[in-house]
Amino acid sequence: MTRSVWPLRLSVAGIALLLAACASGPPPEPALPPLPTAFANVPEDGQPGGEPAAAFWRGFQDPQLDALVTRALEANFDLRIAVARLREARALARLADASLLPQVNGTAGVGRVRDFIGPDNALAPGQTFYSVGLDVRWEADLFGRLSAERRAAQAQVRAGEADTQALQLSLSAEVARGYFELRGLQERLRVSRAALQTQEAVLRLVQARQDVGRGTGLDTERARALVQSTAAGVPVLEAALQRTRYRLAVLCGLPPTALDAELEAQRPLPGLRSVALGGIGAPESLLRRRPDIRAAELDVAAAAARVGVARADLFPRITLGGTLGHNASRVGDLGDGSTYVYNLGAQLLWNLLDFGRVRAQIAAADARSEAALRVYEATVLAALEETEGALASYTHTQQQAQHLFDAARAAEAAAAIARGRFEVGVIDFLAVLDAEREQLAARDQLAQSQAGAAVALVAVYKALAGGWGPAPEPSSAPSATSGAVGPGSVASGSRLPLQATR
Repeated sequence: MTRSVWPLRLSVAGIALLLAACASGPPPEPALPPLPTAFANVPEDGQPGGEPAAAFWRGFQDPQLDALVTRALEANFDLRIAVARLREARALARLADASLLPQVNGTAGVGRVRDFIGPDNALAPGQTFYSVGLDVRWEADLFGRLSAERRAAQAQVRAGEADTQALQLSLSAEVARGYFELRGLQERLRVSRAALQTQEAVLRLVQARQDVGRGTGLDTERARALVQSTAAGVPVLEAALQRTRYRLAVLCGLPPTALDAELEAQRPLPGLRSVALGGIGAPESLLRRRPDIRAAELDVAAAAARVGVARADLFPRITLGGTLGHNASRVGDLGDGSTYVYNLGAQLLWNLLDFGRVRAQIAAADARSEAALRVYEATVLAALEETEGALASYTHTQQQAQHLFDAARAAEAAAAIARGRFEVGVIDFLAVLDAEREQLAARDQLAQSQAGAAVALVAVYKALAGGWGPAPEPSSAPSATSGAVGPGSVASGSRLPLQATR
C-alpha cells in the first residue's frame, strides 16, 4: 500500500510544479536600440565639476534659492499627494505579504434554538447554546498567484518611491528655473527703467534745443516716441514678474501673493561658475540614475507579475481551514473537555467553465504588460533626448551670453559716442535714436541670455538626475516597506537594459 502512495504523491507534486511554472510566462524583453557610448553634446573640458547629486541647487550659493527649494520640498501639494500614494502602495504591499500567511479569527456567539419534535410535531422547549473558538484559513500558494501579487505590490512600492524622487527632482528644478527667471525679469526691468530715465533726459535736452531754435519738432517727436515705446515694455515685464512670483509661491504650497514681499527686492543672478561637463560619463551609467527610468522599469516588473496573477486563475485554488472551540448550553461549561469541538478540512476551487473570462483577463494583463514595456522604452529615449538637448542648450547659451555681453558693451559705448557727437552738432538725432534702441535691445538680450544660461544649467542637472559624480555602488533592491523617501534620495539596483522578472 505504501509503495503505491509515494508515486502518486510524487506525480501530484510534479504536476503542481509544472502548473506553477505555466502560471508565469517569460519576462518581456525591451526593443531598445543600442545606447550610444557617449553623449554627443558633451564638450571636452576636463574633469567633472563634482556637484552633489542630491541638492544641486546649493551649488549656486544663493540662500534665498535654498530656502525656496527647501520650502517647496516640504509643502508642495503635488509632492504631498505623491507621498500619500506611496504610503498607500506600502500598505498594499504589507497586505500582499500578509496574504501568504494563515488568517486566524476569534469567534464567540450565543443562540437560542426551538424545534418541533415527536410524531405530532409538538413544540419542544427552547435551548440556548454558547460557543467560543478560533477559525483558521490559509490558501496554499501552489500555483504562484499570491507570490505574483506580492511581487507586483513590491514593484509598485519601489516604482512609487522612484516617482516621488522624480517629482522631487522636477520640483527642485522648477523652483530653480522660476527663481532664475524672476531674477532675469528683474534685471530686464531695471535695464528698461534705467533706459527710460536716460531717454527722458534726452527728450528734455531735445525739447530744450527746440525751444532755443537749435532743434526741430521732428527730433522731439522721435525722442518722445522712443520714450513711450520703452515705457510700454515696463508693464509687460512687471506683469511677468508678478506671474513668476505667484508660480513660485504655489510651488511652495503658499497662496499666490504670499512671497511678494520676500521676492520684491531686486537681486542679481547668482554667480554661475564654469561647470565642467567633460567627465559626466556614458548614457548607460548616468541615465540609470534617473528616477523616471527606474519607475518605468518597475512598472514593467509589476505588470509582468500581474500577468502571472491572471494566469494563476487557470488553475485550482486550495484552501485549508477549520474551527477549534467549545460549544455548550451554559456559559460555565465552556472549556470543559466534553464541550470541545473541531472541524478541519480542505477545499479545492477550480473554475472549469467560465466561457473565456479568465482568458480575456490574461489577454488584458498581457496587453498592459506590453504597454508598460513600450512606456519604458519611450522613457529611455525621451531621457536621452532631454539630456542631449540640455547639454546642447547649455553650451550654446554660454556662447550666446558671452557674445551678447560684448555686444552690450559695444552698444553702450556707441550710444555714449552718439549722444556726445549730437550735443556738439556733428550728427543728427536719428543716429542717437538708433544707438539708444540698439543699446536697450542689447542690454535686454544680455539679461535674457544670462537668465537662460542659468535655466539651461538647471536643465542639465535635471536631465542627469540632479548632478554627476561617481556612479552609485550597486546594492540589493529595497524591501516593500523600507524607509521613507527624502529629498534627492537615490535607490540603486536598476539597470539598463531592463530585466523584468515575474
